[in-house]
Formats: sequence, structure tokens, C-alpha cells
Amino acid sequence: HTAFSNITLSPAAGGSGKGISDASTGTVQMGGSDAYLSNGQISSNPGLLNIPIAVSAQAVNYNLTGITNLKLDGNLVAEMYEGKITKWNDPAIQALNSGVTLPATTVVPVRRVDSSGDTFIFTSFLSATNQDWMNGPAFGTTVTWPAVSNELSAMGNPAMVQTCKATPGCVAYVGVSAESTATAAGLGEAMLKNQAGSYELPTQDTITAAAAAGSGNIPSNLAGSLIYQSGSNSYPIVNFEYLVVRSTQPNTDTALAIRTFLAWAISSSGGSTSANLAKDDFVALPSTVLPKVNAAIAMIS
Repeated sequence: HTAFSNITLSPAAGGSGKGISDASTGTVQMGGSDAYLSNGQISSNPGLLNIPIAVSAQAVNYNLTGITNLKLDGNLVAEMYEGKITKWNDPAIQALNSGVTLPATTVVPVRRVDSSGDTFIFTSFLSATNQDWMNGPAFGTTVTWPAVSNELSAMGNPAMVQTCKATPGCVAYVGVSAESTATAAGLGEAMLKNQAGSYELPTQDTITAAAAAGSGNIPSNLAGSLIYQSGSNSYPIVNFEYLVVRSTQPNTDTALAIRTFLAWAISSSGGSTSANLAKDDFVALPSTVLPKVNAAIAMIS
């Protein structure tokens, strides 16, 4: 508004599934999503564009009193959500956390009930690290979750945090934009094993490292994954924050306003200043991706 007082934005809440569907039907001009459009969605919605505007990540949180710096890997987290690991002192978890006395508390997996980009990137991570998961639920904004008798569900990141806070032994996946809320709620944040074998937390440095490692493989339609990238300090659950936009708008003024906003959003002197992005623990787009993003923005008319 400071730079372009004639452009008004009216944000509204909803998961990534809603963002994609509302953008595809024209209910909104820009639909936010943690998930990139699939090839099927692109082919069935000609002119629908993936526009990354920042890089985000996801934490795996837990509710275990007195346990900090817990190490986990994707395979074990998948087995928790499959109901194969049912106690926090399971030998497989204990093996990663020597010197830590883990409680015999029951594992309670918490998952999103809404169509969610957080579910998309979380299940992408599980698929990359557990073959049974890849061959079973696989990944998507919604998946057929394995039946676990004590699992809980929640709608949106705030409810994931509150459900986990109220449930000793919970394990949950939460976007980093809500991680300060999770920390304030007393939840632990797992150190996750990356492709190189290091255990990392989602920080500005580890998110940036993963984005840099994966940016060279992003296709021209920008439907690319940053999950489980190479690099010794790359955090393993990293993703683009997308705005899904139709290339053809109702009129030239709307198209100009959208192009103007998107160009401002990705600019290092506009929306993507370090101070702006740090408020949600996001990082700027890698410079190698910007030409493809600018080319996509230029298609909006």
C-alpha cells in the first residue's frame, strides 16, 4: 500500500486446497498454496500458473516434557504415522538419541483434516524417506492416511499446535510461519536427518541451503520440489510458497495490478526484504529461479 496505494488486497484464510480451487474457478485472483500444481491440475486448467514468491519450510513438533534436541528421521516419522512405532522409547528412536532417556509415552500422530499444502510437503518428505509410504499413501494435499487407532486430526496450523499442546506424546507437522506459536506452546522441535546424514532444525541458513541445492532442477512451469535436497546443512522439509494465478484476467487493470504485486513481492527491496521474510521464518527465492518466475509473471494479461 505504501508503494502502490491504488492496489487493494483482501486476504482470506484457507488451506492450500482452497487456494488452488478458488484460483482455478476465478473466485479469487491469487490463491496461496504450499503445494505446486500437479501435471494433471495444469493440464485440466490451461492457463493456471504456479508463481513462487518465497521459500518456506515445515517443522516436526512433539509434546514430551523435558525432552529437547530430539533427533528423528523421515523413516521413523513415517512409521509413527503408520502406527508401527507406538512408544517414544522405541529402540529405533532411542538409537538416534543416545544419552537421552526417552519416556514410554504413547505416540499420538496428529494430521491435517483439510486439503493442505502442509500435508503435501510433509507426505512428500515421508515418501522420499520411506518406501512403504511412497508405495502406499504417497503424497498430496489429501492422502489416504494409514488407520492408527489413536490418531488425531486438526484443521489448519493453529489447531495443529493446540491439539499437540493438549496431547502428551503427540507428533505433528507445522509450517514454520506458525513455529513461534508452537514454541510458545511448549512443543519441542525435532532435528531432522537430511540426505547427507546431518540432523538439522529449520533455520534461515538451513532453509536457504536446501533452496539453493534444489533450485537448479526447477522446471519452467515452476512445479518443483525442494524436499530432501543434498547438502550437509540442508533442512529436509523445504518448499516454495506459491500464489496460483490465472494467466488470463478479466481486464487489463486487474492483470496489471497482479503483475505489479507479484513483482513487488519477490523484490529484495519490496516484499522480500530480510526483515519482512523473517517475520514468518521465510527466505527469499534463489536468484537462479527468479528469471523463470519473472517469465511466468509476464504471462499474466
